[in-house]
Amino acid sequence: MSSMYKNTTRLALFCLMMLPTQYAYSGQALSHQRFNTSTVIDMTQVPTFKLIGTATMKWLWFDIYQATVLTPTGTYEPNQWPLSLNLLYKKSITAEQLIQSTIDEWERQSIDYKAQWVSKLGDIWPDVAPQDEIILYVDEVGISHFFYNSKFIGALKDPLFSPAFTAIWLSDNTLKPALRNQLIGLKP
Repeated sequence: MSSMYKNTTRLALFCLMMLPTQYAYSGQALSHQRFNTSTVIDMTQVPTFKLIGTATMKWLWFDIYQATVLTPTGTYEPNQWPLSLNLLYKKSITAEQLIQSTIDEWERQSIDYKAQWVSKLGDIWPDVAPQDEIILYVDEVGISHFFYNSKFIGALKDPLFSPAFTAIWLSDNTLKPALRNQLIGLKP
């Protein structure tokens, strides 16, 4: 199995653990209140979300990251939760660069974002290096949970954040329509 496939499968397994009881392997539901910065998720023996699509973000001839979108059903419906967006980085990027790219895309798409979102992202997002993973898990009520290399790093509890953030990749107005089409399972 390729390393990329193993990483994607591992991320999918991880995301399922964040689901309510009806989806989780164990009989006990995990809730965002139980996560803290010491939380590490054991991803063994857990059923997976179904892959919708995957795509690689490139800039010139450089691979920036591989994005993967998963849901319990394996289909994409705009702003329907739960959903997992997994980003496997291929190059080093500072947290400041990640945040500025997010702001730039919100502004380009005319998305009304909140200063509190930017502040919270600044508190929780790390610098990334090749093979680092950031996972966004949006739970069934639209709360965004972030994980870095399988460790919980923080949540944004404003349900308006989730559609604004996922719009960067999944809206009709995305900067990279071919990447979006791959992520939502359409032909590029």
